[in-house]
Amino acid sequence: MLTTHGRTMSTTSTTSPLAECVRPFLRNNTFLGSLPDIALDALIRKGHVKKYPKSTVICRRDEDGGSLMVILAGRVKITNFTADGKEVVLNFLGPGDLNGEIAVLDGKQRAANAIALENCEAFVVYARDLIPIISAHPQAMLEIIQALCEKLRAASAIIEDNTLEMRARAAKGLLRLAQQLGRTHKNGIRLDLTVSQSELGNYLGLSRANVSRQLGQLKDTNVIEIRDAQIFIVDEKGLSEIADTTLSKRTVPL
Repeated sequence: MLTTHGRTMSTTSTTSPLAECVRPFLRNNTFLGSLPDIALDALIRKGHVKKYPKSTVICRRDEDGGSLMVILAGRVKITNFTADGKEVVLNFLGPGDLNGEIAVLDGKQRAANAIALENCEAFVVYARDLIPIISAHPQAMLEIIQALCEKLRAASAIIEDNTLEMRARAAKGLLRLAQQLGRTHKNGIRLDLTVSQSELGNYLGLSRANVSRQLGQLKDTNVIEIRDAQIFIVDEKGLSEIADTTLSKRTVPL
């Protein structure tokens, strides 16, 4: 067991049956796959696997950022809170995604909160062990930077989307999630993510009631289907056409 900032987490060593799966996963699904075998094996020996039960706060904004997490299983939401306590969902992460790369690279504190949406497993490595290895292998460092750039682009897109009318904003948000977490399905693209309408609203910048309304309208337009709380994009072209409605929110005269 491992206790961090008052939270007790179960931790497995890299000799456990679960950890035996870490090497091929890291090799095939992450930036660490560009490392030579000797460097990857050294990093795996220095890292460890953690399990986080559903709803666990994995890390908090402004905590020490001395480690990088590679998600092996489960989903994580990245959030911050406004001054009045409203949650803003910045991103959803899944297997193969990184969490903590900003703090690891700049040596400062965490930039956001990370919360397990479901039972999660992650490979965790400390910056003191990671930085020397990736510094010696520029391709791995480049891939971390590229992953960070993708997140910054997504964050910029969210800010821009908040100027759109609600229907276009909802459509663009679903397309963005499909690009990140979509899985090909016989009925279209399945969003490999199960969240409440409130959580989805915190990501789209809409109230729960407006999320319900917009999803209902998109369903009536036959561009999405909703089954057992999962969203399927059945007409990607049609959804894209709705998303391209770039009318800004109208300013109401005072």
